[in-house]
Amino acid sequence: MTAACFTHPIDLIKVHLQTSTSPTKALFATRRIIQESGILGLYNGLSAALLRQGTYTMSRFAIYDVVKDWLKHPDGSHLTIHEITLATLLSGLAGGIVGNPAEILNVRMQNDQALPPDLRRNYRNALHGLTVMLRNEGPGSLAIGLAPSLIRATLATASQFVSYDFFKDQLMDAGYPDSMAVHFSASFIAGLVATTVCSPADVLKSRTMAALQMQSRNRINGDGRMKAPSIWHTCSSIYRNEGISAFFKGWVPSYIRLCPQLVITFVIYEKLRKTYFSRYS
Repeated sequence: MTAACFTHPIDLIKVHLQTSTSPTKALFATRRIIQESGILGLYNGLSAALLRQGTYTMSRFAIYDVVKDWLKHPDGSHLTIHEITLATLLSGLAGGIVGNPAEILNVRMQNDQALPPDLRRNYRNALHGLTVMLRNEGPGSLAIGLAPSLIRATLATASQFVSYDFFKDQLMDAGYPDSMAVHFSASFIAGLVATTVCSPADVLKSRTMAALQMQSRNRINGDGRMKAPSIWHTCSSIYRNEGISAFFKGWVPSYIRLCPQLVITFVIYEKLRKTYFSRYS
């Protein structure tokens, strides 16, 4: 949540780029946001971002560490690739399911500015948005985009946690002490891996979750509710209309956001973990 407070403006710009079907530069998107909403417009949807970190990221960290503890070897040797894969899958699934409602709110609130006034939802904050979603769209709305969200959560966990653990172990095996410098270096490199691996799923997630706002009113069902397109429809549409490069839209702002976010997150996490074990172990 601390990291989100620093990186939210970059995440906002990334979502604008990913949900745009026309070529858009990051600087142009930034200027447009500031012109329409002022400098504080870069923090639109911050409450949803904090809720997302407090559900999605918390679940991933918790389950990943718990499963690793279950599987750790008595001799202290590193976990096998199969054991790491199991920890990654379980934590990714847990994070994707628990954090999906906040993920929807995060994308909607960040994308609101890019829409015509008649399509904007104008959520005041995450709690208001959640209330409106449940009242107007029903409980099923909380599962919108769940498939790409689960895929991205699993890829994110694998690319972030596993690569961080791998590079951290490599640095420590090379003789470097378990220090902030090692945590910083490992998380910095993990950011490169994670951004590239997660970019296609991240674009699909953003497009799917923003679909109910972006689609025209002729997609409304007989019950008066908008229906988001399937993940296959979204994927094929992006490839057909925009090409393979569209799956990496927003890569630069994604990395600019993810790198400091991972550095802040893992450095604070390691400090908290050391403090906990020094007091209670």
